Amino acid sequence: MAARLAGNAAFRGCALTPASRADEDRLFALHRDAMRDYVDATWGWDEAWQRDFFARTYAPGRHALIVRGEALVGRICLTRHWRRLLLRDIELIAAERNGGLGTAIIGAVLELAASDRRVVDLVVLKCNPAQRLYARLGFAVIADDGARLTMRV
Repeated sequence: MAARLAGNAAFRGCALTPASRADEDRLFALHRDAMRDYVDATWGWDEAWQRDFFARTYAPGRHALIVRGEALVGRICLTRHWRRLLLRDIELIAAERNGGLGTAIIGAVLELAASDRRVVDLVVLKCNPAQRLYARLGFAVIADDGARLTMRV
């Protein structure tokens, strides 16, 4: 994916680096900052439950850190299935949102999927404005459980 992002102006100065077990605490802090308001509006934020769930489901091999220089600016979590890519998470620090970085990364995911003839699925909370970005990038709602939308392109 890094090669697909190399020429993108929004990605300039950034790199994707593999996550490790040692990154768990700072990735949870990023998750909290990026998602707390949306989770709180949907179900209520329970810090202990969120921390425990993150720890139980954190799989470093599925995560890449998005770094600009030495600073962590985001993360992406992607699972490859034989017919689809599941974009589990893409989270950016507030200063990096709405500047094209997320669009560039998702675009690279879409290119990767297209080259492998796979669809891309994601799940987004209904109150999260990122769903508008996903729709602009061609994702369509395929399921609605009342709190979350499953989207596919």
